[in-house]
Amino acid sequence: MIALLLYLCSGLALSFALMKERRLALKIWLGLVFGCVLLMWLPCLFAFFLGFTLTAQYCALILAVLIALGAAYSLFRGRGAEIPAADENAKQRDLIGLVLSLSLTCVCGLLLHTHVLCPHEDGSLWVGQSTYGDLAMHLGFIESLFRQGQFPPEYSIYPGQQLNYPFLVDAASASLRFFGLSLRASVIVPSLVMLFCVFLGFWLLADSVTEKLGADLLSWLLFVFNGGFGFALFFGKYPFSTIFTEYYKTPTNFTDEDIRWVNVICDMLIPQRTTMAGWCVLLAAIYLLLSAVKKTMEGGGRREMLCLAFLAASMPMIHTHSFLALGILSAVWFFCALPQAVKKGRGALLFWHYVLYGLICLLLAAPQILKWTMDSVSTGRLLKWNLGWVAGANGALTNWFHFYTVNCGLVFLGMWLLPFFVRGRKLHIFLGASAIFLLSNLVAFQPNLYDNNKLLYVWFMLVDILLCDWFCESLSSFRSPWLRRAAALLLVFLGTFSGLLSIGRECVSAYQLFSSEQVEAADFIVENTEPDSLFLTAPNHPTPVPVLTGRSITCGPGLYLFFHGVDYQAREKMVGKAYGGGDDFLRLAEELGVDYVYIGGNERRKYEVNEDWFRERYPLVYDQDGITIYRVTEENTGS
Repeated sequence: MIALLLYLCSGLALSFALMKERRLALKIWLGLVFGCVLLMWLPCLFAFFLGFTLTAQYCALILAVLIALGAAYSLFRGRGAEIPAADENAKQRDLIGLVLSLSLTCVCGLLLHTHVLCPHEDGSLWVGQSTYGDLAMHLGFIESLFRQGQFPPEYSIYPGQQLNYPFLVDAASASLRFFGLSLRASVIVPSLVMLFCVFLGFWLLADSVTEKLGADLLSWLLFVFNGGFGFALFFGKYPFSTIFTEYYKTPTNFTDEDIRWVNVICDMLIPQRTTMAGWCVLLAAIYLLLSAVKKTMEGGGRREMLCLAFLAASMPMIHTHSFLALGILSAVWFFCALPQAVKKGRGALLFWHYVLYGLICLLLAAPQILKWTMDSVSTGRLLKWNLGWVAGANGALTNWFHFYTVNCGLVFLGMWLLPFFVRGRKLHIFLGASAIFLLSNLVAFQPNLYDNNKLLYVWFMLVDILLCDWFCESLSSFRSPWLRRAAALLLVFLGTFSGLLSIGRECVSAYQLFSSEQVEAADFIVENTEPDSLFLTAPNHPTPVPVLTGRSITCGPGLYLFFHGVDYQAREKMVGKAYGGGDDFLRLAEELGVDYVYIGGNERRKYEVNEDWFRERYPLVYDQDGITIYRVTEENTGS
């Protein structure tokens, strides 16, 4: 915890030094974002030279402290500078945003408690509906980095293949493991900070566009409790109990009924850690981009553009989709702002600010893209034309409008009205969001078509803000206050009811991820095998060896590897044959260097295991509650 606080304090010091004239809430938010970026990046910079080790962690902490001291000195030296007084209405809006964001973070804290390796009395570990799929992968990345210390990391579920998935948020958790946090706590604690940054960041971004309390509140509610018209399915076709008892039959995630526009809390922020970290940084980057362009029109903006450049350059391995979304917005908003800048005599200034922004991004982000992202593109089925996102079984071109109407509801319908009512800067925001929407409906950026929603939610955020701003302006023309309230409540109901039902489902969901027997076997492995040991296990989801011990396995679940572009099928077949023993096992063991064979319930159900062959040939080092482990090599006899 102390290490995390030092990083956050460093970020806050930077924010207060660089953003002296900003309101307190903005400085706190940007400071927390800066602190999270430092936590994700500084240990990795040293890990290139020192490995992902305790030494690298201490070097990163020392650098974070030096950054904090430098920022504090700069702040102290410039304390005589005049800081504009904050508007009282702005202060009130900030306070409400802080309270709402903190309250929702507490709710998410309860979800994280039940959804991240929640221990039961019998020793088993449980998760929720939304974390049953992705969490095991992230936990495996964290433990592998912490236990093995290899950097740049490889897939612990496919050794020999570089880990091209954006892993920095998991590296941050692995760093906290070195300072005493448990695996469970290392996920929950930084997640709370990032979730707070997302919730407050959206509020402050909305406020920078609307400057209206009503519009801020309305857009924030429609974002965090988002959902379309899927709730209508449960007024006749399905009983409401289905939502709370079945697996993924909710008003925001029901694939049999073409409901794919998931609630951001349930299925984006809680289970998808890279999206959570990406949005944490992206919202700050969008705010700085809008601010930099606005200030450039007034003859300033260089400081905001520099902060934006370094923030943007950190993003490719935090969340590649967010980096791509920011790039699209940056390009569109440049061309939108250029005519006005030329008219004001600021065209050259805007151009050179963008050159500065682009050069810094090129120098710092390009190595990440070349090292990790391009390797991922070259190894898998990434980037292809695809019309209509995941618009359903009837074909993208025949049910596209209906699909988006049911899924995205009011925001999608309102999008078509906005061009007639928004002007100036707000029109530029709309055009940037529309460019993301158009591209997401033309190109698939990964094998899993569904993952384009990581771009589409950026469109949703911006259009949501603009739509609620216009709606509140329209409501002001209603003479009756009761009519205004009724219209606002109807909008909130239609835009949030599906999301609230889905969140309710998450609150009561519980699924066992690992049995007590698997946990005990994992404890044995941690205590009695070397961190770089390689295990033969079934490639089931979930498997306890990589997740709970950080050890590598011969081949992990295709659920992960396929969608990361890894060609795993041949090795998966070898694993199946290897459990039969004989030459098939010896060939695999020699090719990959297998140290241990793990045989549990998953392996016996999936394969015809020739356990007699293993028992006759190799020492049995663990035999308890139906789980056996055989040692293949003599050199890995324990730590």
